[in-house]
Amino acid sequence: MSKAIKIKILDSKLSNVNSVKNMIDWIGYDGMIVEDLKNINSDDRVILPGIGHFGKAMDILNERGIIDQIKEVALIKKNPILGICLGMQLLMDKSEESPNSKGLGLISGSVKKFNFSKNELKVPHVGWNNIQFKKNHSFMNEFDIKKSRYYFVHSYFVDCDNNNDVLAETSYGINFSSIINKNNIFGFQFHPEKSLKYGARLLKNFCEYEL
Repeated sequence: MSKAIKIKILDSKLSNVNSVKNMIDWIGYDGMIVEDLKNINSDDRVILPGIGHFGKAMDILNERGIIDQIKEVALIKKNPILGICLGMQLLMDKSEESPNSKGLGLISGSVKKFNFSKNELKVPHVGWNNIQFKKNHSFMNEFDIKKSRYYFVHSYFVDCDNNNDVLAETSYGINFSSIINKNNIFGFQFHPEKSLKYGARLLKNFCEYEL
């Protein structure tokens, strides 16, 4: 695939988009931080990073008139789109973090809070963990799954309505979805931009993904 394609990184004002851009540039693609998705070419890929509160993020996207743009790019133009951390959670219908806020609804399901007793695991889930792919996919190309580790920071996890939308899981008290995928729509619960060569490999596979 030509590396002339653009990787449009949507600035939701709730993440460090520069760290994502730096990783995209490092793997050899042209990362562009954008305020909206008005000018999207057919070969472009879109990344929606996010850190923070589900409801606040949806309010920001709504106030800036970006929600319909995201849906058009994902569902009509069918550009590959990737949500990272909170960005992955925004792809869902709703979240326990903000019950009165609707998500993007690009993948059917909800976002739930880790609920452990005092003597169990700490919340948020912070640190390095592995992933286990549930089915074959091009995202598995050219890296050692057994040795790979990814960096997580989250208190909430995605619960997909359809198990076929779960590409990979991670264990932290429970098994939760760490990579989701429906057609051209992807989500990473971990931060690939902080996950060294393993995160770089997955981002490269996303940039090179074709339906």
